[in-house]
Amino acid sequence: MSILFRRRPRAGLVGVALLLCALPVSAAQPQALGEVTVQSTGEAGFTEAMRAVLVRLTGRRASANDPALASLVRDARRYVQIVRPATASSPPRITLDAAAIERSLVALEQPVWARERPLVLGVIATAPAGADAAATRAALESAALERGLPLRLMSASSAGLTAGSSVDANAALAAARRAGADVALLGEADGAEWQWTLFDGVAPAVFTGGVTAGIDGAADTLAIGAQAAIAQALESTSVRVLGIASLQDYAEVQRVLAGLLGVRAVGVRAVESDSALFEVQLPGGAQGLQSALAGSVRLRRDSGSAATPTYRLQR
Repeated sequence: MSILFRRRPRAGLVGVALLLCALPVSAAQPQALGEVTVQSTGEAGFTEAMRAVLVRLTGRRASANDPALASLVRDARRYVQIVRPATASSPPRITLDAAAIERSLVALEQPVWARERPLVLGVIATAPAGADAAATRAALESAALERGLPLRLMSASSAGLTAGSSVDANAALAAARRAGADVALLGEADGAEWQWTLFDGVAPAVFTGGVTAGIDGAADTLAIGAQAAIAQALESTSVRVLGIASLQDYAEVQRVLAGLLGVRAVGVRAVESDSALFEVQLPGGAQGLQSALAGSVRLRRDSGSAATPTYRLQR
């Protein structure tokens, strides 16, 4: 089934159904990027594992069969670290040397998706008729593992979203922050199919198709965005944050800044009575930081005219 991708203003969330409410909340973090559960054995298993790892490392589904990467697929055995045979309860697992594959990708001048990836909060609002909660959760977690996408699934009520209310970008991102995530992915019924909306601080992105259309769309969007950001020159810039009253506030601001797309380092340059001056290293410098903070719920641009970009910590 094809996935339709488009960016447009998001309509309100209507009639929130707690499809996941009966299931325990859990975080579905990607396993080690080089570890793959395979269906084949021998050389075929090594090839299968390599194709899967290439998708995870590049962020592109097409990498599995990209002619430019055929040499890596042919030499899959070279990168094998561990082979775990099938048991009565689990299929075979193969661990490849992901770091070595990354180096090979760089040598081939192929884009690599950085390992520091946004954690996605997944929430289902309404599901197509007949959708099974357990099967839906399993499909979403499996797809996230295949794409190397960090995913945390929660029910709407656990995420702080109210049935019958409208969910805009700010509300969705606030829910993500409360859950310790960076972006939000909301699923709704679209007739017999699914409609997923990714709120990532830019324009909401909408994907329609099967149950995993949102996972694939989110991985595509976040990987492409990360690669575009990294392509810019790495620079250091300063930002002043107001409203800091405790060590916990300092830690929260550092967490928010460190979690922004492309950020390599965050440090404190100066401390004042209720504010602090931070130095941030990221692609694009000041412009890159301004773009990265445009959709932030916790740090809002202050209206003052200070020479140094100034933001205020939101509570």
